[in-house]
Amino acid sequence: MDTSPPSSTNGDTLAEDVAVATVAAPDALFASILDIAVDAIIVVSSSQHILHFNQGASQVFGYLPEEMVGRPLAELMPPRYRGAHGAHMEQFRASPERARRMADRREIYGVRKDGTEFPAEASISRLETRHGPIYTVVLRDIAERTLRERNERFLSEAGGLLGTSLDVGRTLQALANVPVPYLAEACIVDVVGPDGGWQRQVSRSETPELQAALEAVGRDALTWDSPWRAIDAMRSRRMEVIGAVTDDWLEGHTETATELARLKALKARSALFVPLIARDYVLGALTLVRVTSAPFSPEQVSLAHALGARAAYAMDNARLYTMAQRATRAREDVLSVVSHDLGNPLAAIRLCAAALLEAPPSDVKEQRHLIQAIGNSADWMSRLIQDLLDVSTIEVGKLSVERRTEQVAPIVRQAIAMVGPQAQQRGVTLTSRVADGVPAVHGDAARLIQVLTNLLGNSLKYTDRGGSVTASAVAQGDEVLFTVRDTGSGIPAEQLPRIFERYYTRKRGANKSGSGLGLSIARGIVEAHGGRIWVESATGEGTTFFVALPSAH
Repeated sequence: MDTSPPSSTNGDTLAEDVAVATVAAPDALFASILDIAVDAIIVVSSSQHILHFNQGASQVFGYLPEEMVGRPLAELMPPRYRGAHGAHMEQFRASPERARRMADRREIYGVRKDGTEFPAEASISRLETRHGPIYTVVLRDIAERTLRERNERFLSEAGGLLGTSLDVGRTLQALANVPVPYLAEACIVDVVGPDGGWQRQVSRSETPELQAALEAVGRDALTWDSPWRAIDAMRSRRMEVIGAVTDDWLEGHTETATELARLKALKARSALFVPLIARDYVLGALTLVRVTSAPFSPEQVSLAHALGARAAYAMDNARLYTMAQRATRAREDVLSVVSHDLGNPLAAIRLCAAALLEAPPSDVKEQRHLIQAIGNSADWMSRLIQDLLDVSTIEVGKLSVERRTEQVAPIVRQAIAMVGPQAQQRGVTLTSRVADGVPAVHGDAARLIQVLTNLLGNSLKYTDRGGSVTASAVAQGDEVLFTVRDTGSGIPAEQLPRIFERYYTRKRGANKSGSGLGLSIARGIVEAHGGRIWVESATGEGTTFFVALPSAH
């Protein structure tokens, strides 16, 4: 076996390879090292002309290397920075620094071949040669990172703004304003409440023309049958992107000429519909409108989706807070009813019972009077407790309704009979009118009698002696229309929207007795039958309650 050493050592071989590479292809070796870099690497002469433009620079700026070699470096900068570029390079040349991060001193932006600007991080180094200094710029495109940071900052600030209030109205206004102008020039918020009512809020604009158009659009309201695409987004639970909003598109997605004219005035170019979903409930939708900017990019659609999630939970929190406040007020009202309205008949029972036990009257009529007072007080307490139970079952949607085909006349007659003694005691004339041929209704007779007695009782309370209360029923299309009309004091216009709220009647007339639950219960029973109830009144002109129920056929 030949164990003699090789003819050349490893060190000799390495030195030989380096010498060959250096002599044979120095430019190719230099270029191959630079071209494997992902970042843009640009070598420039002392006169600021490009000597080398690697593949990374080509991908960042969009130019081929042969297009840029020999061109001034300033062509890769926004025009506003080109004038000061020479002075900065002279300062760097005169400084003792050999390398510098340019972003440490000012923002750096580049310009792509298509004219778009982008933010960048850049470093520069200086190499002194016998022909003068040579500069190497290493540049990284940070547009995606900057956009991501801006979007995160936007979402963070949006969350802060949406969380500043638990008032539903303020939260709605914040929802409308938050996306403007970062995502769109205008925003429309449509939400549907727990009671099925719709609310619309629009964003504010500093442009008078756009502000006027938004205010006009804000006067419209959606329904579940509206052709506006926000409804589609809510039903499908998916975002809808309209890249080009045209007059023809608007005509196909509006119901009236007025609505069409108002939406045309926005001069929308594109639109994005974002459903608001929290705890698996669809609360409403955001409509983002682009007026002057380009259509929504995929990144902006994704950002709108994230904003929609935050907005939905902010809206849900505001609603839950409002519901909690209402529950607290309802509890206080119940306690007030129990302590006050139950307290009065209870006190009467105690006084009558004490009189019968401690000093019973010898007169039989007096005894019967005390016993009857106890019975009446007990009946009043029973009715009040039943009212409280009815309100609770109506609120949770469990009101018991046993429907049958019922004739209208007996229902009206029985209701009149039940309040007859009260009318006689107050000196009020009580009459009924049921038109011939009124069709039957499909409902619970006992519950419908309860509705009419509640309405009649309310009218009697607010009708002075010598006045009149009339209950009537007539056929009206496919419905039966019941009315209870009185000649009482009437209801002020500002109180009409709240007349069917729980406990409100009692507060409306402090001198009148009652729990304030009767009208609220009447509304719940009517709605459980698929009907409608409303009131018309004017101060000093009496009041008329209307109940429309589907006929049996």
